Amino acid sequence: MVDWEETEVPKLKEQLTTKILAEMEKQGLSQGEVGRLIGMDRKNVNKTLRGTERGVSINQLVRIANGIGLKIDMIIKRKK
Repeated sequence: MVDWEETEVPKLKEQLTTKILAEMEKQGLSQGEVGRLIGMDRKNVNKTLRGTERGVSINQLVRIANGIGLKIDMIIKRKK
């Protein structure tokens, strides 16, 4: 488990992207195939995964992750 602060969101996005890319490779999926699975243009999939899409949200990454069969679990608790 990792503790996340607001300033670490880019790190969270990077880790999620790394997992997505690894799963795409494992399944032999192209960006175009992922786009078709989730109803997103291949160019937007590419920009999202490269982080070049302006304002890439965690929602977009979760959408891609779910579309390729990844389940994301999250634990939220009070700080100690």
